[in-house]
Amino acid sequence: MTITKVNDTELYYNEFGSGTPFLVMHGGLGMDHTYLRPTLDPLGDIFKLIFFDHRGHGRSGRPPIKTITYEQLADDANALRERLGYEKIGVIGNSSGGYVALNYAIRHPENINYLMLIDTAPTFDYMEEVMAIVQNKNPTPEIIETLNTPVDPTIEGFRNQFKILQPLYFYEYTSEAEEMSNRLIDKMILNPKVAALTDILMPKYNVSSQLTKIEVPTLILVGKYDFICPPSQAQRMHDGIPNSELHIFEKCGHYPYFETPDEFFRVVRDWFKSIS
Repeated sequence: MTITKVNDTELYYNEFGSGTPFLVMHGGLGMDHTYLRPTLDPLGDIFKLIFFDHRGHGRSGRPPIKTITYEQLADDANALRERLGYEKIGVIGNSSGGYVALNYAIRHPENINYLMLIDTAPTFDYMEEVMAIVQNKNPTPEIIETLNTPVDPTIEGFRNQFKILQPLYFYEYTSEAEEMSNRLIDKMILNPKVAALTDILMPKYNVSSQLTKIEVPTLILVGKYDFICPPSQAQRMHDGIPNSELHIFEKCGHYPYFETPDEFFRVVRDWFKSIS
């Protein structure tokens, strides 16, 4: 576990594994990377996974809120790559971490050699589809109310909101899924002030027209029943990125590494073997 200075802030990171180096970009503005550890650790035999918290997140520095943009987070990641001494590096982006990963691939094409996108999107212009999927999940009144409520400014209030919404993120929200997600959420260092930026940054986010600039081998993964980053957006990225492969997990929501782990790791391994 290490903290290093990049640009005008400090980034907290830790490394696991001994294979090809990959930066791992966590999702959720206002969250941290801990839900991906030890979740992705099984890939440590083929990847050297570099987990880190974005600026303003987790154990990383707290620069002015106005400096937090998807573009800046991508530039921070590239500065971390340089600090670690890699000329090129693989990039894994999950959920809104995929927004950062896509920006990285577009802004720093000379410093990336592989890209993996897990349940993410190239823009956020499909709110009608999101709400249609939500309605099909028969949400409780509490879930609907929480969806329509601004981010709670208190840490524990925000934590509780995130827990309330978890049934939407799973294909099947079993008692085991609830216990696991609550445990992970309880462990996170949350920042509701940063989470509130979602309403500002997401409407501006759109890299759809720049996807053709991404030339590195790209694996796009999505759960068939993901409500926030649905398969339509994975297909959109697949159509735009020339050297990409798309895999859709059946009976899966936003978390394929939780709901279908055996298939998830098999697909990743098969893809990397095919391009290495």
